[in-house]
Amino acid sequence: MKTKLATITRNKKGQPVSTEQTVVAETLRIGRGADCKLHLSDPRIALFHAEIICGVDEISYIEARGGAISIDGSLERAATLKVGQRILIGPFELFVLPAQKDANLALSVELIDPLKDDVEEVKSHVKAGLKSTWLSKRTFSWAAAAAVFLVFLAWPVISAFDSGHGKQMAKMGLAADASWDVGPLSSAHASFGSNCSSCHQQPFVHVTNGACEECHKKIGWHFALDTKEAKTLHTGVFGDTRCSECHRDHKGPMGLVRSDSPLCTDCHQNLKSRHPQTGVADVAEFTKDHPPFKVSMLLPGKTGAAAIVRIAQDDKKRFVEASGLKFPHDVHLNPKGIRGPSGNAQMECKNCHVPDETSTRFKPVTMGEHCQSCHSLEFEPKSTTRQVPHGKIADVIATVQEHYAQIALTDAPIDVVLEDGIKRPGQRVGESKREAALAWANTKAEKITQELFEVRVCFECHEIKRGDGATAVDPATRWQIAPIAVTQHWLPKARFPHSRHSTYKCSSCHDVAGSKTSANIAIPDIKNCRECHGGNVTSKDKAPGTCETCHGFHTGSPKSGVPAIVPGGNQPKLLPKAAAANTYHAALLTPNSTGGAPQ
Repeated sequence: MKTKLATITRNKKGQPVSTEQTVVAETLRIGRGADCKLHLSDPRIALFHAEIICGVDEISYIEARGGAISIDGSLERAATLKVGQRILIGPFELFVLPAQKDANLALSVELIDPLKDDVEEVKSHVKAGLKSTWLSKRTFSWAAAAAVFLVFLAWPVISAFDSGHGKQMAKMGLAADASWDVGPLSSAHASFGSNCSSCHQQPFVHVTNGACEECHKKIGWHFALDTKEAKTLHTGVFGDTRCSECHRDHKGPMGLVRSDSPLCTDCHQNLKSRHPQTGVADVAEFTKDHPPFKVSMLLPGKTGAAAIVRIAQDDKKRFVEASGLKFPHDVHLNPKGIRGPSGNAQMECKNCHVPDETSTRFKPVTMGEHCQSCHSLEFEPKSTTRQVPHGKIADVIATVQEHYAQIALTDAPIDVVLEDGIKRPGQRVGESKREAALAWANTKAEKITQELFEVRVCFECHEIKRGDGATAVDPATRWQIAPIAVTQHWLPKARFPHSRHSTYKCSSCHDVAGSKTSANIAIPDIKNCRECHGGNVTSKDKAPGTCETCHGFHTGSPKSGVPAIVPGGNQPKLLPKAAAANTYHAALLTPNSTGGAPQ
């Protein structure tokens, strides 16, 4: 609100003299207080006497606050201002003038009832200073200075150098150096906030890394320092950087952990100048120069660290999955539905991809829980509901042989007529006929087993090749099933909580409706993410984010993601500094590296 204010005074002849000024403020506070835009210096005026407000309809209102106001001779609490109104505020008279083009309101102010001279005379007899009393400024000043020195300097210094005294005070809930506290501690450190020596172990010395590591024993570096190359890189990039240079406490409950992009880009935007041998690309901004994502894919038949290969999404030749399975998404997600045991069924992504307890990853897709209800493992559905086990080839062969051998020896085979006619139930047969029945059972089992592996059931989902032929020792060598390597988490070193993206359809990021083979990798690329995320630079209609939104700094910390589970028995866990995977350094220090731990 812009107000044209004319202050009127009278000269010795009683003629008015006007001084104009323009006041710009959301509200025009009127009173004796120093914060009032219309300052009326008179003891009869309240500190905050009244207030003028301009409403959304461009109409101005006046409202009494700490004192009374009179509008055209009538006491009012609030009123709409109109041109020509006479407003009395104590000894001052205000007139509402016609508004000018460049102002919302125009007012004139004049003191019409000044204080009398006798008031000033009364003031002269009032004792209002230390000179007229027995008190002395100097005495109290020295006493206050001594108290400040003892309480806020001497006592904290003595406690800092006398650890026993400091600990004793801490037990009593007192901290001599609490007066030096520059702000509230983070919520994680509040439990021992009264004992400053927990972090500040040496008086008047910065908090050391060792003090942090006493509690945070499993928080790794940005990468492990267990090789000469890694130590050289760390020295070149970080130098003597201390933990407390990034993690500054006493900044409030949530102020300890930095999440701004310069925390990362200060180094990564010019990383090659610090260490030319690094294979990590320079990155300054997510929307401009962030390299394509690298997925961590499992390799069939491999175990341990060798089971993971890193592939960039722009490497079209290698960006295919060799899972060993046949799975056409287009068939299962057909909008017209797919034939099932209970009739036509329309499948959705959530039928197979079920979020885990944290809503970050998904539970593994298993044959028994997600597939077997439609893909039955029955081998003789006309006579039994028995199914072969989903496992080793030898177990499948043994199950089929056992079934037909039992039929041959205990009852009439389901499709065999004996020489003397149909065998009645319970009728015993001779040895020769028993051998003939067993021969039939073996032939039947071999035929059904071949059909399972080469025509239907197993062949529908698995890549199967004929082997060199069965041997007497191991008949299962007749077939070779491709090793299964289904990657459960493609970006294990990044954080992507699916729960925060639940308002979007799966197809918004994972375009699999037209995928005809399991070799297609449906992980969205960086262009897909940039459609919604604007990075650390504010963009219209895009969600802001920093490097820390997706990446963690410390190896092994929860914010850096969870290591991928690979064949060989490794489980996700927090890694200590010296135990991070060496293969990470190969990816970090070797240009165009494809191996190593994901990051």
